[in-house]
Formats: sequence, structure tokens, C-alpha cells
Amino acid sequence: MTGFGERRYLARPRPWSPVRYVGLVLALLTLAVPQLAPPAHAAADGVLAKIEAEGVIRAGTRASAPPFARKLETGSFEGFSVDLLEAIRAAAEKKVGRSVALELHEVTPADRLERVAAGELDIVCGITTPTWDREALVDFSVPFFRDGTRILIYREKTMGGVDLGMLDIGVVEGTTTVTIVQDQLPTANLHLFPTMKDAMTALAAGEVSGVANIGITLLGLAAKQEPRRSVVLLPRTFALAMETLACVLPQDDSPWRDTVNRVIIDMFSGVKDANSRYDEIYERWFGRDSTIFYPLDRDNRTYLSTVSIWAR
Repeated sequence: MTGFGERRYLARPRPWSPVRYVGLVLALLTLAVPQLAPPAHAAADGVLAKIEAEGVIRAGTRASAPPFARKLETGSFEGFSVDLLEAIRAAAEKKVGRSVALELHEVTPADRLERVAAGELDIVCGITTPTWDREALVDFSVPFFRDGTRILIYREKTMGGVDLGMLDIGVVEGTTTVTIVQDQLPTANLHLFPTMKDAMTALAAGEVSGVANIGITLLGLAAKQEPRRSVVLLPRTFALAMETLACVLPQDDSPWRDTVNRVIIDMFSGVKDANSRYDEIYERWFGRDSTIFYPLDRDNRTYLSTVSIWAR
């Protein structure tokens, strides 16, 4: 026996109508339109629009990561990444057609990403390595630096050899260095610190045997210690891992990200032949007359010269 619902299903269909067909198509297109709409935080509400309206870039950098950045007694900042932020400020000023100030704020490994994601800061440039987990919260610029992760140890502690896997190693919590040391030296004993300054203080007090980070940061911190002591970076002939550094940016803001990337890429022009704007800034902070002599080798020059994915 056929039920009522089946009788309706088997009933003679209504004649095909072009008007009904067009109406159905229009209805489906109407439903699809909201999916194509730009996100609420699109370019109109992005960082460049805010800079144009307010005349200021709110930027973050580290307070104790020389020569990338350090906070002076006056409250101002200096360092390689501060010079990079100044170049970005100048480019933004030309972009929006008005004077723009650079307002610098101290950030830590624990809060640097969240403050950008929350809209408190427009950019953070320091010693941040891009990762996929971090990419879920923020965006990143193209890399502006590359260096290897190593362990800094006082030279007198290396007499007779060192087994890195048996060391007490200080690392900053919330950094990629933690994962690198855990992966490469699984038997080492890790001690977590909130900042590199705290880790270096623990090293001086003998609470840890070594401190891990990228080599240039370790040498910069060691140069600031009083009294200054002779140090070595281990392993000597290779790095535990190679890390790239990039600026932290708000998600889904292409005009602002493009502006920052263009500054960095333009600075690389001529870097392979040691004739670039990047070389000028690099020499100031890592050259022969700087606190830390850390020459830019050919491998890194080649890497930086090929970072750009854009044809000129």
C-alpha cells in the first residue's frame, strides 16, 4: 500500500519553467555571495589605514637581545631590528603620505605573538622564528636573518671535553630553541627561563652549564656581561639547527605585509656582492667596529639574495 508521502513523491511533476529555473539560480547565487565577502579585518580596517589615521606605528622588540635589540637606561631602544623597524616606518610614511612616528614597546617571548594578534601592536621585529603553530595566530614577513642554534659555555668549562647531552642548559620558555634542544640533545637537562637575561644570570651563577640560542644572540649577551669572560659556542663546526628570523604581523592584512616585505626585499638588493642597504645596517651591528664581529658568510648572502619570490 502506498503511503501519503509516497503518493506526493510519485505525483505528476509540474511543467518545466524557465522563470522558475532562473529564480532558483539567482537564489543560489545570493546564498553564495556572503562567502565571497571580505573578512571584517580586511585592508580597509588594516594597519596602513590605522597608521594613516593616527600617524604612528606601534612596534615591539626585545629589551635584552643585543645586538638585535636592547633597552637603554633612557628607555629608548637600539639594535639591528630597531634599524629595520625604522626603515619600515620610513616606507609607511611614504605610503600613507604623512609623518609617521615609531612607538617602540618591550615584548617578551611569552607575549610577543598575542599582542600582535590582539591588535595592540602592529608589528614585532626581534629574534622570532616562524613556525606553523605560530602561523595559526599571526602572519610573518619574509626572513631577514638566518643563523644556527648553539650552546654557549664558558671556555674554562670546556677543558677536557664537553658532552652536550649531559649538560644543564638554560633556554627561554616559549621559544623554538626549546624544541630544537629537546630534539637534538634529548638527554640534556633543560632549565626554562622567562628571558635571555635571566638565563645568562643563571649561567654566571653556575646554575646552568650552558645557554642555548642562535649564535649571534649568545655572543651579544656574553659581550654585555660583567665581568666579561671567555666563551665558546658548541658544537664548533655545525649548528644544532638553522633558524630564520622574521617580523611578526597581524593575520590577513596583505597591504601591510606587502609593505614590510618590500622594505626587506629592497634592502637585500646587492647583498650577494656585499653592496646593499642590508650590508650597511649589518656592518653597524655585526661588523669589525661593532661590539660583536659576526661576518655575513657567503652561504647566508646567497640565502638572503634568493629570499624574494617576486620577479622584478
